[in-house]
Amino acid sequence: MYTDLNSRDESFERFLSTFNLLVPHGKIELSGSRSAFRWHGTFAATSGFSWWDVESEIDWVCRLSHQKERLGLVLPGEGAVRARIRDRSLVIDRDHALALSVPEVNELSYFGHGSHGHVTLEFDVPTVHKTLSDIFEGASLRAVDLSPQLGLASPAGQTLKALVKAVGAGMRDASIRSEKSMALLGESILRLIFLNLPHGSNNQLRRHQRDATPRQIRDALDFMRANMHQPLTLRDVAAAAGISVRSLQYGFCRFRNVTPLAYLREIRLQAVQAELSSPLNALSIREVALKWGFAHMGHFAARYRATYGEAPSETARSARAETSRSSRR
Repeated sequence: MYTDLNSRDESFERFLSTFNLLVPHGKIELSGSRSAFRWHGTFAATSGFSWWDVESEIDWVCRLSHQKERLGLVLPGEGAVRARIRDRSLVIDRDHALALSVPEVNELSYFGHGSHGHVTLEFDVPTVHKTLSDIFEGASLRAVDLSPQLGLASPAGQTLKALVKAVGAGMRDASIRSEKSMALLGESILRLIFLNLPHGSNNQLRRHQRDATPRQIRDALDFMRANMHQPLTLRDVAAAAGISVRSLQYGFCRFRNVTPLAYLREIRLQAVQAELSSPLNALSIREVALKWGFAHMGHFAARYRATYGEAPSETARSARAETSRSSRR
């Protein structure tokens, strides 16, 4: 979904109906008459989240009913945004962003002198749960206790602004818009928020970063090498090393400078290359790839070429040619 509307061409009812498609749990109230409400709104929805960029000339309020664990991210452009969160009020300007657990927010007020505007992303429940589960092993958004006010002057804040800007560019330009790229950008924003910005689970995260020892990572490496022909999961590897999945991931990044899945893919590619290069190999390329855990031939071939600079068929052909020359000699 993508819609670009303005008050010159469309009615307030069109604005309201489009907004409510993305925010069915929100009710808009204007500080002036509908006829005085000059606005421009760009609205979009993609896999995992909704996005909108709204500018207006009068103040307005969005009152929210309680919903499941959605996460909202608001970045003012001009003017300011006031959030009523449970029993407290928080105001931010363009130097800050609001990261909000939607069930805890009563209302959002948008105001300023003259024209003011904001960009908002609201992430769906499954997307938030998946990212939290990957990072904190099943933690809920409420348990994370996210700090709502995020300063944008820090490196993490600047990166957040850049990612949100990239989302806006991708939503507006049909030539580069795609579900997959938007989903990846959305996940990157969530990971940046949960991993780099203040919240109640930071101590838990830092503990995970210290959990894995070099010996445990070596145990994980040995297990992966011995079982790389099996359909391994990160939970399998972590259990073999006696650590959590999160500790495994941070341990690999700390001691090996690579993710566990990237390392597993690397040693599997090495096994494929060795087998295709062997004069004793009698299996087809597809059979060798499947043997070492590559089920998607297109992805396998692309990764193989990126790693070895040639297609799997070229490796196999060179091995056969060498075998033929040896036989003639």
